[in-house]
Order: sequence, then structure tokens, then C-alpha cells
Amino acid sequence: MKKQGKLRRRLYSLLLCLLAVAVAVAAVAVGDLLESRYAWRADLSFNSVTTQSETTLALLRGLTRDVRAYAVYSEGNELADLSALLDRYQAATPHFTWSRESLGRNPLLLQWASDDVNDSAVNSDCLILRCEETNRTRVLTWSDYVGYGYNAETGGYEYVGLTYEKALSEAILYVTTDELPRVQILTGHGEMTESETAALTAHLTSANYETVWVNLRTGAELDPAAPLMILSPAMDADESEIAQLTAFAQAGGAVFVTVDFTDPDTLPNLYAFYRLYGVQPLAGAVLADEGDRASYYGSIAELTPTLLTGSDAIAPLKQAGADFLIMAPARALEIVGTESADLLIDPVLESAAGAARLRSGDGEQDLVQEHAGPYTLAVLCDRAFPDGTRSRAFFIGNSGMFLDEQIYALTYSGELLLQVMQHLRGSAPVSLDIAPRSAARTPLDARGSAVPVILLTVPPLLIAVLAVAILLPRRYL
Repeated sequence: MKKQGKLRRRLYSLLLCLLAVAVAVAAVAVGDLLESRYAWRADLSFNSVTTQSETTLALLRGLTRDVRAYAVYSEGNELADLSALLDRYQAATPHFTWSRESLGRNPLLLQWASDDVNDSAVNSDCLILRCEETNRTRVLTWSDYVGYGYNAETGGYEYVGLTYEKALSEAILYVTTDELPRVQILTGHGEMTESETAALTAHLTSANYETVWVNLRTGAELDPAAPLMILSPAMDADESEIAQLTAFAQAGGAVFVTVDFTDPDTLPNLYAFYRLYGVQPLAGAVLADEGDRASYYGSIAELTPTLLTGSDAIAPLKQAGADFLIMAPARALEIVGTESADLLIDPVLESAAGAARLRSGDGEQDLVQEHAGPYTLAVLCDRAFPDGTRSRAFFIGNSGMFLDEQIYALTYSGELLLQVMQHLRGSAPVSLDIAPRSAARTPLDARGSAVPVILLTVPPLLIAVLAVAILLPRRYL
């Protein structure tokens, strides 16, 4: 009998252990299910990276179109914070759902993204958002989730914040908005190609602009409501095209023009159109004074121009310290118009006083010193016409600063682009004011909150109590 009692007690202990394991497994499974559906898990991270702002909650509450997100992760590269945030978005509205996907199992994802300007980002680690009703897709990658800032003390760029929420919310806004602000890009004159402008169009798309290519030689028409980008043409426009450009300006259309030192020195028709705004490009490249290290970056051909504050449109960048730019190399602009009530010209970027201009002369490269700096490198113009209509224009002596993803990451070219585009349109694009989350963990301070202390001490105490409850009867075995 004694042996049978001992056996029963052992079986009883074993059953208790198995029951405890089963309850724990069931609790975890139910908890995961409830978390994915209702997002009840408290965000105790140091930067509250998965906590939604009121801006996002308002966006999700007002969502009327279904958005599906496809998280494409390679093995071991899952982003836990992003997954948790996606769960919270899904719990906040029935119009947003997400799932983990593989390009191998769902090749349709590539087809959806084929019209997206950033479709090259569709790889084994990205997030694809799709709205069937608008037939619009947005692709997000790691570069969309981090913010960069210039550290004046170290002289380098570093991560300053995580932008999971801002990137995700603005992507939802992009794919569900009825009509996006458009930007037209002129083609047909040897301008920058679609592949060369991929970073530019991607940056505009990330700011909720829609880009369209316009070729006047094939019968396309210009829309005065959308700014027109003329990106370093290598050939002149014919008279009929200039007539269309002039009519576009007279109807209130705005233009964004880049010129490079490698562009032709004479484009009679286009330069005549530029002079409508009181501006004409100068031949050659602007080089910095080698002794003035603050005026260039790396080499004297990589100018770091001064951002001027004469224009109210650009002043916010200077005030925010977003003024570090690289123009490699730069072409100077000559102001040939006289300011009046009909023409306003505001220089935006300027070289240092010791800069010189290198241009070709008689088949040789001559360093032109008689017109020593400072040189005007970018201007904003405002032209009025007799009927009272006004046309805005932006001219800059370099296109490369808008065509390279690395330049966007290391300088404030992207901020300049969007600020200018906002000025040309007369209004900002649809965007969300969501602050990035801190990327730097603050030192742990046990005095700062009782919650971390409780989380660290209670689980071991519970385990100790459970161990005593199970082991105490065994001392009599």
C-alpha cells in the first residue's frame, strides 16, 4: 500500500507538471491570437516605437478603403518592431490587414510593384502596401524607416530616429488618396532618363507626389496646375515647344530647371525661355578656393554652397539647420533680368567669395579669374504677366544632388527639393506630422519607473513560489 501511495503521489506530481505546461502553452497561443487581433500588449520599449500617435489613429479611424500590407522577409531578417506596429494598425481598423509573404510563393507582388518608381526595392526584405480601389502600390524598405542627421561635432551623419510609423502611415495615405499632387518631367531633349532620375522620383513619391513624363514632340500637353521639371537638356527645343512652354508659364505654370556644366553652352530657344525669368546659365564649372576648406567637400569641385535666407520659401531650412549641401560640380547662373514688380529674383545658393570658374576657351581649359566669386548657384524667380497671372521658377546649377540616394542620405538635398516644390505649387503635399522615435537607448535608471523593477523581480518570485508548492510535498516521499 505504501508503494502504491508513493506511486500515486509521483503520478500526481507528473500530472501537475504536464498540466502547468499545457496551461502555459495554451496561454501563450491565446495571448498571441489576441495580440494579433486586438494589440493589447503594452509597449514598454525605451522609445515607444510601436505606440501610435494621435495623427495615425485619426488616419486609421477615417480610413474607408481597404489596404493590404505584405511583409516580405528573408530568413532571420524579420523586423520585430515593424511586425508589432503592423499588428496595432490591423487592430485599429478593419480596413487594414497584413501578412508575411514570400516572393517565391506570391510572384504577383512583383507585378503589382512594376508601376511603382521604387520597384527595384522589391526584394526579399521589404513591405508592400496595396489598395485595390485606387490601384496604387507603395514599397517600403529599411531606408524608409530611419532618419539621418548631420552631427556638427563629429562632422558626419548618423541615425537620429526610427520612422516606422511615419513611413507606414504616409504610405497608407499615398495608396488611398483620391488624387495626388503631380509633378511633370519634360523629356525629348536628351534630359535625364527615367533610370537616371529613379532616386529623384522615388523621393517625390515618398512625399506623396505623382510623377508623369511629358514629351511635347509627341503631342503631350502641359498642365499648369503641376510643376514642370526640366532636367539638364542636351538639345534645344523647337519654336513650337517654346510656344507651349511660354503658354504654360503665362497660365501660371511653375518650372524647376537644372543645368550642369556638361550641358551645351548654347541652347538658344531654351535659354530665351529661361531669360523670361531673368536667368541664364554661365559656361563652365565653378571650383572652390583650395585654401577655403569650408567651401568644399573632399575636392574643390565638390562645392558646399551657402544657403541664403533672402527668400521666405527657403528660410525654414536655414532656421532648422538643414543647409548642408554638396554640388559636384556646380554651374553658375547669371541674373540678366532687372527686379521689378513684374519680376522678382531671390538667390538661394551661393559659392564662397574665393571660387573661380573653369570653362573651355579656344580648345583649352582656362581658369577664369576675372569674375571671381561669389557665384550664384540657385535662384527662385516670380514672373508676372499683363493679365496678373504669376509664374514661379527655380533654377539650380547641378542635377546630381537630386539623382543620388547617398546624397539624399548625407545632405539636405531632399529637404531642399521638397521645400522648393512646395513653394512652386503654392501648397504642401499631403503629409503627416509624425516625429521619429529615438534611435539611442537612454541609460537604465531603476529609480525612473517602478514598472521595470516589478517586471524584473516578480517572475523569479512566482517561479520560487511554484517550486515550493510542487517540491514541498515531495520531502515526505
